[in-house]
Amino acid sequence: MKLQLWAADVFRFAVTGTEPHRFLNRAAAAGVRLRRVRWQKDGCTATAGGADRRRLEQLAREGGWTLTVTARRGPGRRAEALLRTRLGLAVGAVLFFALLQLLGGFVWCIDFGAMDADLQPAMRALLADCHIQEGTRLTQPLLQAAQAQALRQSEVFGWISLNFTGGCLLIESTPAQSRTVQQTPPPQGLCAKADGKILAVETQSGFALVKVGDTVIRGQPLASAERLDRKGRAVVQGAAGRITARVEKQYTADQPLTAEAALYTGRSAEEVTLYLPGCTRTAAPAVPLEGKRQTAWEPLRLGRLALPGCLRRVTTWEKTTGTLTYSEPTAAALALRRCREQLLQEFPDAEIEAEQREISASDGVARAAVAYIFTADIAEPQ
Repeated sequence: MKLQLWAADVFRFAVTGTEPHRFLNRAAAAGVRLRRVRWQKDGCTATAGGADRRRLEQLAREGGWTLTVTARRGPGRRAEALLRTRLGLAVGAVLFFALLQLLGGFVWCIDFGAMDADLQPAMRALLADCHIQEGTRLTQPLLQAAQAQALRQSEVFGWISLNFTGGCLLIESTPAQSRTVQQTPPPQGLCAKADGKILAVETQSGFALVKVGDTVIRGQPLASAERLDRKGRAVVQGAAGRITARVEKQYTADQPLTAEAALYTGRSAEEVTLYLPGCTRTAAPAVPLEGKRQTAWEPLRLGRLALPGCLRRVTTWEKTTGTLTYSEPTAAALALRRCREQLLQEFPDAEIEAEQREISASDGVARAAVAYIFTADIAEPQ
C-alpha cells in the first residue's frame, strides 16, 4: 500500500464510455489506488491522488474512455510528487512549527524601546535580579514579578510596562516627572549670608527690607516676617524668596604634593557567564581580584539574527593603596578646584564674573587663594 499524505493533491473524476469496469481493472493493474468509487448509468466516479492523474488520463486515452475532473483539492501534483519523494521536507516543516511554538516561550531579545541609554544598564541589572535575560523561559509569574519590581522604581520611571511576545521582551517606559509642592514658610525672616550689593529682590512672601542698589553686610536682615498694619496690629507672614547680590569673597585650599590614594595596578580579571535555554555556564578567573567591578551584558547574535542567549562579563580592576605624587602645576590645579568647590557648596547658584588667583608652594604643599566676584542668592533663614 502506497503512503497517502493528507496534504497531498487529491482530485475526483468521472469516467464514461463502454465497459467502465475495464478502466478500473487497468488502473488497479497499474498500481493506482482509487477511493470512493461510485457507479453511474454511463460510467463511474472515483477519487485518486494528484500524482496518479497523468497515468489515469493515459489509461483513459488508450481504452477510449473519457476522463473528466469534477473536483480538486490539495497543494498540486508537483507538490505531492515532491512530498512523496522527499518526506524529510514534510517532517522538517512539522518540526519547524513545533520548535517555533516551543522556543517562542524563551527570551530571544530585549527591546528597551525609547528608554534613555543611561538607564538601560540599570534596567538590565533589575531584570537580572529577577532572573530574566536572553535564554530565559519567561513565565507569566516571572514577568509579573519583574513588572512589580520595575514599578517600585518610581524615582526613575513615571510609567513602565513589560510585554513579552514572539520571543521579544519589549519594555515601554516614560521618565519620572516630579513636581515639588512648596511648603508654607515658617514665621521667620531672611538675612544676608555674605556682604554684597543688591541686584534683585524677588520675595515670594514676607516683607522686603532692602531694595535694588543697597549694600548689605553679612547677617543684615533682608526680609521680615512681621509688619504692623494701619491699626497697629501685627501681620505675620513667613519670608521666602530670592535676593540676588554681587558678592566678592575669597577662598583658600591646600593640596599636598604627595598623598595616599587607591591606585589601579593595571591587572584585571574577567568572569564570563553564558546563559542559554535551560543551562548556564560560568568561567571564573583562576585568581580572584579585589577592586572595582564592571558588568556588561552582550546578547548573542549570528549576523543580524538574535539568538536565545547572552554573555555576562564581570570585569574586576585591581586596586591597591599607594603614594601618589603630584607635580606642582597639578597640585595647584587641584587646590584651585577645591576653592571653586567651596564656593559652589556655599552658593550653589553662583555665577562667577571675575576671579583673582594667588598660587604658592612650600614645604611640599601647594596653596591656592582665589578672590571671586560673583552673583548669587544671599538670602538665608534668620
